[in-house]
Amino acid sequence: MVRRYLSFVVGLAFFAALFAMPAQAGQSLVFGVHPFKSTSELAKMFRPLIDYLEKETGSSISFRTAKNYDAALNALLAGDMHISFMGPSLFAIASGQHADKIHLLGTASKDGNPTFKGVIIAKEGSSINSLADLKGKKFAFGDRESTLSCYVPAHMLMQAGIFESLEYKFLGSHDNVAKAVQLGMFDAGGIKPAVAAKYTGQGLKIIAESEPVYEHVLVASSSVDDETLKKLRLAVLNLKDPAVLGAIKKGLSGFMEVDADKYNSLRQLMNDVDAKIPH
Repeated sequence: MVRRYLSFVVGLAFFAALFAMPAQAGQSLVFGVHPFKSTSELAKMFRPLIDYLEKETGSSISFRTAKNYDAALNALLAGDMHISFMGPSLFAIASGQHADKIHLLGTASKDGNPTFKGVIIAKEGSSINSLADLKGKKFAFGDRESTLSCYVPAHMLMQAGIFESLEYKFLGSHDNVAKAVQLGMFDAGGIKPAVAAKYTGQGLKIIAESEPVYEHVLVASSSVDDETLKKLRLAVLNLKDPAVLGAIKKGLSGFMEVDADKYNSLRQLMNDVDAKIPH
């Protein structure tokens, strides 16, 4: 009986050790993202990239959408998610608090430029033509955790000295912000340039542009073994296929090697905004 019990314990220990091991080359990996679009849209968006990474690494990679920003980060830290596409704000937090748990594979770039900008929009024909004109007005943000639809525009408004005078609301997405401003429900809003471009000639105008912010990133969990990590990083940095890149983001030309410290200024900006806007 004792021998059988010991065998059972040893067996449990073996399986516990097995599942605690890092993901090895050729094993199943999980590519996950936070839900910035519908699950079906995200699956379509990242399928070409996943197919490419499977070919380059020899691993089987499944797709998963996390419940929210926090769930995506926690899954990555726990090793339940092995690869992820992250927005700048989420990576700024993650790299600051969990540098040993997350490996930066590459930063998105357009024509060799790994930065982008946020814009603040107003309704065409309105008297609002600058940030100063927004004093005492109604302002629309997208998601509370969004880089270009919360943190960056909020910081711009704070720097302009008018944030305290605003009435503001979070609408959940860049498109929701654009539509609300278009309909006159809000005087202005913060969105990314790509969404602003969609509404060019449809009643919206850009009244301000932010300073450059470092782009989205592809990252890997520390649960990924060194050999697979090297393969992933090499594959990401060598990715030039326009079909794969275009599915992720229009105009994307590749991923660049960028030091994680480049996101420190964004982290400080976020801290300033968090001090003013409660979660």
